[in-house]
Amino acid sequence: MKVLNDFEPRINNAELRKHLCLSSDSEEWKKVQTLIERALPLIKPKCVYKACYIKQKNSDTVVLEGISFKSRVLRKNLEAAEKAFPFVVTIGDGLEKEAKAEADFLEQYYMDIIGNVVLQEVIKDLRAHLQDEYRLEKLSYMSVGSLEDWPIQQQQQLFSLLGDVYQAIGVQLAPSMLMRPTKSESGIFFPTEVTFLNCQLCPRKDCPSRKAAFDKEMAREYGVLGD
Repeated sequence: MKVLNDFEPRINNAELRKHLCLSSDSEEWKKVQTLIERALPLIKPKCVYKACYIKQKNSDTVVLEGISFKSRVLRKNLEAAEKAFPFVVTIGDGLEKEAKAEADFLEQYYMDIIGNVVLQEVIKDLRAHLQDEYRLEKLSYMSVGSLEDWPIQQQQQLFSLLGDVYQAIGVQLAPSMLMRPTKSESGIFFPTEVTFLNCQLCPRKDCPSRKAAFDKEMAREYGVLGD
């Protein structure tokens, strides 16, 4: 398991404004910029990952270093891959604690969205690190629990594969298999020629975190199209 803790927290302002539905010249955006200045010192990005050879591929499972993951989508995505990169990233609990202590509910909401946007930037940093470290042109990833096909219960296998994640970066699993701190994400990066996004296979409507439209034909190809 490799630990990275030298990422600088940063905000994608355009993405944040998109999530908050604010224009760059609005008075409310000026308030958010003040919150950003307050939030960034509280954010401590860290991640762990492991470069794993894929030992076995069955019809709907893949085996990484003796740990089996059951998912038709993951299996299809790893069809041509020899190596995959399970990971956990977090921005720590500093911003989360600050938001909970905030009396203004709107500012709580803004800080929550700031945390989400920063977390996605950390994932981009991890992708860039993996591409550089392992000389890979393109990487996509799947998040555990993001699709019905890969249930959140398999967090346990992923954490087992990585080792002592809590000791390394302070992230632990609750009995529900959700992570603490909450601004954390886990999954598996894999080499790919075509960008894959979980959202393409998710039919959920009105999702605030959606990054791509639901692709019915793609869902049919992956064998996860519901009746």
